[in-house]
Amino acid sequence: MHIKNLSKIVDDQLEELKKDWLSEVRKSDYLQTYKSFSDEETMKRGEAVYIYLSDWLKEGATNETAEKYFEKVGATRFNEKFPLTEVQYAIYLLKKIFWNKIDWRDRITGAFETANATKILNVFNDYFDLANFNITRGYFNELLNSIDDDKKMTKEDLKSLLTKGKLDPEELEDEFIWRHV
Repeated sequence: MHIKNLSKIVDDQLEELKKDWLSEVRKSDYLQTYKSFSDEETMKRGEAVYIYLSDWLKEGATNETAEKYFEKVGATRFNEKFPLTEVQYAIYLLKKIFWNKIDWRDRITGAFETANATKILNVFNDYFDLANFNITRGYFNELLNSIDDDKKMTKEDLKSLLTKGKLDPEELEDEFIWRHV
């Protein structure tokens, strides 16, 4: 299997990938904000990440284009009031679903040869790791801008945006202190 074949898997399996994504979102306890969207809108959000993955692979997988795209996604999700952990978990699920497609095909065809495996895994992981990193950066940039713009960000707002999902806000100390890294 060659790296360019990954884009073909996305293109050929897009309908199935986005339906699998919808199913995972609907089952997950960690994706409550995504559940507030219609099935069509939810699938469209997962589909966008896969389409961008395919385009990214076809164009030569440059990090600069991925950075810009995912920073915009992070800023958009902040403005939509998504908790950051939820957005990161969504990317994890998209990666898991796609990896299962590659793994399933390889078991049948044996095309995922050892010589190419490391290269393919690196490109694949780079995309989703860059996604999470740049989504987080875009999210925090938008968060910081909103604090400067309106000075109305409260401790409860921060707790809602930064501690939902896999974290349990009730287990946090009474004083929530936010520091950027």
